[in-house]
Amino acid sequence: MKKLTMIVAAFVLCISISARAESSRRSTSISSGHADKLLLGIDGNVGLPIGTYADGNSVGGGVLLTAEYPVIELLSATARIGFNYQFDKTTALGDAHVHSVPVLLGAKYYLMPDHQGVFGVAELGMFDLMESVGTASQNEVKFGMGIGIGWQMKQWNARVNLHSHDVGNFGDAMMVTAGIGYQFSGLF
Repeated sequence: MKKLTMIVAAFVLCISISARAESSRRSTSISSGHADKLLLGIDGNVGLPIGTYADGNSVGGGVLLTAEYPVIELLSATARIGFNYQFDKTTALGDAHVHSVPVLLGAKYYLMPDHQGVFGVAELGMFDLMESVGTASQNEVKFGMGIGIGWQMKQWNARVNLHSHDVGNFGDAMMVTAGIGYQFSGLF
């Protein structure tokens, strides 16, 4: 009986030590468990048009699906696609807004190891701009780009971006966005 008790006690001790080691390994960083994996997530943001873009556009918000692939320790390739809804702004021609569907590719550079802490972002891609003034509306696809800075803590991140929705009219289509995001899982 003593022998059986010792075996069970040793087994329970080994299991608890193993579980503790796995728990601490998981909590140290997201990249240690997700190295070389495609990380999927979702971002929510609030957007504020600036400059002449604010003359016919109001504040709004959006949701973007995100993907991040670690290329090297401090650098990841990124992709984001979503929808940004802007509230109507009353103008002399009637209520106006510009909703957008951004399709962006970019890079995220972490200033700290393990894909945690402060990061910088550069993105470029297409913006499907759905403009409406009064009863008239039109749809245009424009090439845009942006930069941003943020903070990553495990699966959560917060960021502030400055985007131009139309590089051809760079200063006339500027938007500042701020938001939070969550990375759900890693694939591959």
